[in-house]
Amino acid sequence: MNDKSNPSEGEDHLSDDSDAAGGSGKSGNCDRDPSQKHILQLVTEACKHPLGSPRRGRFLDKLIREIVKSGKLWKDNTPHYEEALQKTWIYLSRNLCEATTAKQAYDPEKSLITTWLNPYLKKRLLDCYQQQKQARDRQRQPPMVSLEQVSNREDIKYNENLRANPDISFYLDELLEWIETDPNDELKSRHVRGKPEINCQVLLQRKCLYGQSLQEIAKEFGCAHSTLYQLLNNDCRHLLQQFSENQGYQTFTIPGVPEQ
Repeated sequence: MNDKSNPSEGEDHLSDDSDAAGGSGKSGNCDRDPSQKHILQLVTEACKHPLGSPRRGRFLDKLIREIVKSGKLWKDNTPHYEEALQKTWIYLSRNLCEATTAKQAYDPEKSLITTWLNPYLKKRLLDCYQQQKQARDRQRQPPMVSLEQVSNREDIKYNENLRANPDISFYLDELLEWIETDPNDELKSRHVRGKPEINCQVLLQRKCLYGQSLQEIAKEFGCAHSTLYQLLNNDCRHLLQQFSENQGYQTFTIPGVPEQ
C-alpha cells in the first residue's frame, strides 16, 4: 500500500481526517482519566519495540483491551460491525508507531486514541454497507441472454453462465415459442422491402433454431448479406429488446452484430 490509497477500498489515509478531527481531543483529560493514562503508557511501551515483534504484539493486545474497556470506541449494532472493527485493529497495529498504510502515525499530542480510530471505524462500516448493497443490486440485476445462447440451447445445462441463472432455460423456451408462433404478427411485419418472405420471424428462426450464419441465410434466399444485417440489426433487435424487457431480462446481444 502507499500514501495514495483509497479509503473507499478499505485503505487508510483517512487517518489524516481523524487526527484533524481529534486535534483537541486530548484536552488534558489523561490527567483526570486513569484509563487514558494507562492507554498512553501502553502506546509508549508498544512503540519501544520493532513492528511485528512479539513484544510489540503483546502490548498491542493489552492496548486493544484497554481501548474497548474505556467505552469511548464507536459502537454499532449493524451486522458488519465486527468486520469493520477487525480492520480498525489492523489499521491501529500498522500505524500506531509508524505510518505503514496511513500518511501519518498516531500522535498522542493531537488526539485521544479513540478520537483517532473512530472516524476510520465508521468509514469501514460504510464500506461494508456499500459492498453489501452492491452485492444485492447484482443479484437483482436481470440476466443477459444472447442469441448465441439461444442457438446453443441444447448445451444450456453445461453452460457455466446459465447455470447461475436457472430461470434462463425457461425463458429461452418462451422466446422460441414467441418466434415460432409470432402471436401478433409483429415479426412477419418487419421484412426486407418488397420481399415479405424474408422477415424477422424467418431470420430469427434461422439464427435461433438452426444456428445459421447471415452468409448462409443470404445464400439461401439469394439476397445480399448487408440486407439481412440491416434487418437483424434494426428491426429484429428492436423486437427482441421489447420482448426481453417484457419478460424481465436485459438487452440481447447478437453475435457478429455490434451494439448500437
